[in-house]
Amino acid sequence: MVVTIIMMILLDVVHPPAVSTFLGFSLRSGNESNLILFALAVGITATLIGLERFALWILARYENR
Repeated sequence: MVVTIIMMILLDVVHPPAVSTFLGFSLRSGNESNLILFALAVGITATLIGLERFALWILARYENR
């Protein structure tokens, strides 16, 4: 996963989270509710977007120096 993220940054491409959200529902192994899994997928996606925004903000600050 880390290699994929680094390659996406280096190649300046984006990856839609739709596939990972689908896999979260299709590969579940326990008795968890689909609503819990969906909320987890949305939370993880929101966290990753926040981390991306933060990283871009940091990079923009260093470029302006």
